Amino acid sequence: MSGADRGDPNAQPQLVHHVSEGDFVKLKSVGRNGRIARHLDANHFEVEVGSMKMRVAREDIAEVVSRASDNPLKSARAQGVSVLLERDGENVPSEINVIGHNVDDASREVEKFVDRAFLAGLPRVRIVHGSGMGILRKALRQLLQQHPHVESVAEPPQNEGGAGATVAELRT
Repeated sequence: MSGADRGDPNAQPQLVHHVSEGDFVKLKSVGRNGRIARHLDANHFEVEVGSMKMRVAREDIAEVVSRASDNPLKSARAQGVSVLLERDGENVPSEINVIGHNVDDASREVEKFVDRAFLAGLPRVRIVHGSGMGILRKALRQLLQQHPHVESVAEPPQNEGGAGATVAELRT
């Protein structure tokens, strides 16, 4: 930027102006995504990148990847709406066992389970379906890959169920 450009808002590097606690942002300095943990002052934030916490200037934020307000439950509560879930206060399980269910029943149960886990803010869930002939596994993985709250679907390591289970990472 030359001296003639100084003060021209169109010549300034783009700053991300609207950042809230809980938002996921892409950081220029490390090239990774992090979560805004705290607003320190007008131009500085505490950002969690994995298990590491960093103090970050606003200029280091390339973009907001996803907003905390994208979760309908968090959004409603942030606007002062009181939301009580049927099981709020109880621990929402992170695993469901559908061994022995037919595809239709298992699909209904898993869909309800994923919705509850998403609303509770769980990052991932595990579905235990057993190995068998693989019919239930295939049907449930297809359902999960198309579910709006699911980011990714994977087979866990052998010591965590292997082909007899499926792990779904939920959107934040």
